[in-house]
Amino acid sequence: MDTKLKKYRYSVLLKTLAVILCVAGMLTAAYGLEKAPYFDMGIQNKDFKKSLYLRDILKETYNQAFDISMNYINEENIKSGACLDKNAVNDRKNRLQSEKQTEVTLINDYYNSLMANYTNVKTDINDALNSQSEKNPELQKLLDERKSEIEKIENKYKTKIYYIEADYIKEQLAQYHAKMDTLIKTKGIYYSVVKNGNVTLTNNYNNNPENFFKSLPVSFQLKQGSNNENDNLFYTASIPSDTIIFLGLSQERYNAELLTYNENVKEGLSGIKLVVIGLAVFLLALCYIIYTAGRSRRKDGLLLLPIDDIYLDVALAVLAGIIILCISSVYEYGRYIIFPTSFYYNVSIITVLLGVAISVGTLAGIVLVTMFVRRFKRHEVIKSTLMYKAFIWIKNNLFKKIVKNLLSVYDNSPAALRLILIFGIYALATLVSVALLFTESVGTLFGLTLLVGINVTAVYFVLDAFKSLKDITAGAKRIRSGEQSTYIPPQKIPELKELSETIDSIADGLKHAVNNQVKAEKMKAELITNVSHDLKTPLTSIITYVDLLKSEGLSSENSQKYIDIIDKKSQRLKTLTEDLFEAAKASSGSITVNAEEINIVSLINQGLGELSDKIQSSGLNFKTNFSSDKLLVTADGKLLWRVIENLLSNVFKYAMPNSRVYIETTDINDNIVVSVKNISAYELNIPADELLERFKRGDSSRNSEGSGLGLSIARSLTEIQGGSFSISIDGDLFKATIVIPKAK
Repeated sequence: MDTKLKKYRYSVLLKTLAVILCVAGMLTAAYGLEKAPYFDMGIQNKDFKKSLYLRDILKETYNQAFDISMNYINEENIKSGACLDKNAVNDRKNRLQSEKQTEVTLINDYYNSLMANYTNVKTDINDALNSQSEKNPELQKLLDERKSEIEKIENKYKTKIYYIEADYIKEQLAQYHAKMDTLIKTKGIYYSVVKNGNVTLTNNYNNNPENFFKSLPVSFQLKQGSNNENDNLFYTASIPSDTIIFLGLSQERYNAELLTYNENVKEGLSGIKLVVIGLAVFLLALCYIIYTAGRSRRKDGLLLLPIDDIYLDVALAVLAGIIILCISSVYEYGRYIIFPTSFYYNVSIITVLLGVAISVGTLAGIVLVTMFVRRFKRHEVIKSTLMYKAFIWIKNNLFKKIVKNLLSVYDNSPAALRLILIFGIYALATLVSVALLFTESVGTLFGLTLLVGINVTAVYFVLDAFKSLKDITAGAKRIRSGEQSTYIPPQKIPELKELSETIDSIADGLKHAVNNQVKAEKMKAELITNVSHDLKTPLTSIITYVDLLKSEGLSSENSQKYIDIIDKKSQRLKTLTEDLFEAAKASSGSITVNAEEINIVSLINQGLGELSDKIQSSGLNFKTNFSSDKLLVTADGKLLWRVIENLLSNVFKYAMPNSRVYIETTDINDNIVVSVKNISAYELNIPADELLERFKRGDSSRNSEGSGLGLSIARSLTEIQGGSFSISIDGDLFKATIVIPKAK
């Protein structure tokens, strides 16, 4: 039986139903509270003629009629001064006298401070002034000015005091007219003031007020010492004994007010019932939820839910914040329904929003209560808080170790400073928002909104930082797997941005290194092939013709021819070997540079003069264009001439016969630029960069006499002198450019 009962009392269906009843109960109570302005009518539930509602309708008219009849009577009476209160007039006079005395004192203090400079007397200043004013014109002038200022003040306040009564009468007339306007604008309420049998104030013209007011559906006859329930509605003790005040409602006003009153009473009773029923349902359902919290029909013992993994104090802060926000929303926006204003508002939308706020707040409260109850039943309230965990962690870690770790993290780095600044701003904003929670309603709402906002923002930035870290990690893994084209998106956080850029640069460097390695291997293979070919060709010829000499003998008629070929090929082999060693030395930087000031124009002209015979025999037309006759550079004359000589040698070997060769110099900033241009006799079908590689030639057939080392040597020699060397190809146009630092 107990097992069967357990099956039902701890069922999920009943728990869900209890939660729904809690929310429904709070919504019902809230709907009942919407009728709060009518609660007092519902509680009183009196006859309309005896209700406070009727008193409130007539109260303003009664007060205005009483004031006019008892205090003012009529406009002529006010103008005559009969309504003046002598005590009030005397109070005003005394106040003006006090103000006048204050101003006079200030004037005296001001001038006494000025005149003290003309006296050396430490006692009474007035005695000193009287004795010294005749001897000092400046002192007498200040005395006269002080007297004049005081007289002005006396005259000003004399005028104000003179017109006190007149001003007072004007104020009473304004009050009288305002009260009369209020009475005139009153609709559906009749009043008459009878004094010594004469009607002194009324808004009806019946000769018999008593009979007229008795004919009304509701009326009051108010006089001093009246012994009826009207004393509970109006204060009649101050009515003179010879005066009677009649008040009543017209039939139309009575019917309208009676209908409104009955509807309000009905609304009030309905609201009270809804509040009582809603709270009763809520409390009963909540008691069941508390009773079943931690219990399950499937398992014995006190069980926890996944939500209980959240620290209890953290849950308290979050859920309490949600509850307070909902309460503030209900308080702030609920009054627009309970106490409507002249401003436009959509009742339906506000009602729905309030319903949502109440439902969310109720659910948050239920979650908070059940979390606490489950921990309470397991005696784990303190142990399940973050503060307790933090205390234990601090207790189990040495203070010096914490400080050491903090200092190691800080380390005066910009990241640590920025992190400390961010946490400082977060802590300050949290402190301000918590402080605002203890202020007025609007401040509480703002503080709660600020608290939720900064924590939501903090969570967003933390998640964004984790996303950035995830992207960087994924990029690093792609690089590790061999993807050289990896690109990590730009990051917002400076440190993560620097890390992503570093990883990208590593990928680029790796890609560049791989490309260079591939290129180097290719160049190495080509270099070996070219060196082997260029060295093997003359060596093969030498061996061949040596064998012919051995077989035919030196007495052969071809022996001299063979010897000439052997000599030519050996010279070719010697030239290749020397160029190869020179290229190796130049690229390694082992050549000594004797830098000096050199006129590069003279160097070029001298070189062209020495090569004049070769220029004429080549059929080439050399054109020079120097920006100045004297262009001084800082360089080694021998090495610089070797560069120019290599370029000219390149021209003689590869330039198209009978074409023009242009040599130009330009002065650009701190450098002198020398360019050599010619038309190639061979088709330049390789990139310009490859021509700078060793054993590369413009003729791919390698039938020319060049070694392919001239441009490489020229570049290396230029660079060790602090300059730069480059070439460019435009169709068959070949251009070499030398940039040498200008002499200081």
